[in-house]
Amino acid sequence: MNSTTEGHRYIYRTQGVCPPEIHFEIADGILREVHFRGGGCPGNAQLVCRLIRDRSVEEVRPFLKEIQCQNQTSCPAELDRALEAALKGTLLPAQSFRIAADLWTKNRVALVGNLAGRLDVWETLRGDLKEKKVEAVYCLGNQTEPSVENGPLLKALRKDKRVMTIQGEEDWRYTRESETGPQENLNPKEIDYLKSMAQVLSFQLGAKKGLVFYGSFIQDLPGYSDYEPFALEMNLVANLTQFMEDESVFPALEAMIPQFTSGIVIFGQRKEWGRWQVGGVDFISVGSSYEDGGLSWGLLTFADAQLHFEVQSFPWTGKGEHGK
Repeated sequence: MNSTTEGHRYIYRTQGVCPPEIHFEIADGILREVHFRGGGCPGNAQLVCRLIRDRSVEEVRPFLKEIQCQNQTSCPAELDRALEAALKGTLLPAQSFRIAADLWTKNRVALVGNLAGRLDVWETLRGDLKEKKVEAVYCLGNQTEPSVENGPLLKALRKDKRVMTIQGEEDWRYTRESETGPQENLNPKEIDYLKSMAQVLSFQLGAKKGLVFYGSFIQDLPGYSDYEPFALEMNLVANLTQFMEDESVFPALEAMIPQFTSGIVIFGQRKEWGRWQVGGVDFISVGSSYEDGGLSWGLLTFADAQLHFEVQSFPWTGKGEHGK
C-alpha cells in the first residue's frame, strides 16, 4: 500500500454510471467508508458498501472488476478504478471543507460575528457572555482583518475553552497569504490556529441539530463537492436564496428541506442579524460584533421544547465597558 493513501478521504468523479461521485476512506490499507453520491439505486449501493466496509483494499478489488451495467462499466467497476487511482497516487486525498463538531448537547449558546481582529471588542463581549451564562460561544469569522493586530485576539480565542471558531473568508485568505493591505506577522501558533479552523461546525441544541458556516467562499475551496455533508443546506442558502434575501424562492427552499440533516442553519456572510423559519427549519444570519458605536451578539437557547433567539445589543464607546 502506498503510504500516501493511508488515513485519507477520497472523492472520485465517475464516468458512465448514475452516481456522479464515489466518496471513500482508506486507513492502513482498510476501506473504512464507501458512499455512492448523487444518484443510482440506493439499496444496491448500501448493500455493496456494507459488504466491503472494513475490508482490505486488496481483498475487495477482485470482486469489483469486470462488472458491467451500462456504458461498458458499472458502479463496482468505477469503485475499482477509484481504488486503483488512490493506490497509484493519481487520485489525491480530498481537500474539501473541514467540519468540526460540538460533541455535547447544549441549551444555551452565543453567536459572535466578524470580530475583525478587535481584542477590545472580544473582551467586552466576553464579560456580557459570562453574565448571560452561555455554555458555548460560536465565532463565525472573520476573526482577522487587514491593517490590525490580529495576534492578541487569536491568542485570547484560542485560550477560551468555551469558544469554537470557524473560518470566515478573510481568515481563509490570511492562511493562503493572499490578504491585501498591511498586516501583523503572526507567530507560528497563531498561524496554525487559523489554519486548523474548520469551515463548518455542527452542533446539537436541545432536540435540534444545527449547522454553522460563514459563507459562499466554501464553495470555491479545492475539492468542494455538492454531495458532502451539509452541502445541500449551504448551497440552497448561498445560491438559491442569496442568504435569505430572496423570499420569492422560499417555497422552493421548503420543498428541499426534507432532505436537510440540520434543523438550524446559521451563516455570517450577510453581516446582518436575522431569523427566518421555513419548513420547520430556523435560518439565522449573524451580524457583526461591532457597528455604529454598539456591540451585539446572538443568544440561542432551547427551552420548553422551543428554539429561542435574541440579539443582545448595547452601546459601547471603546473603553471596555458597557457604554462607560
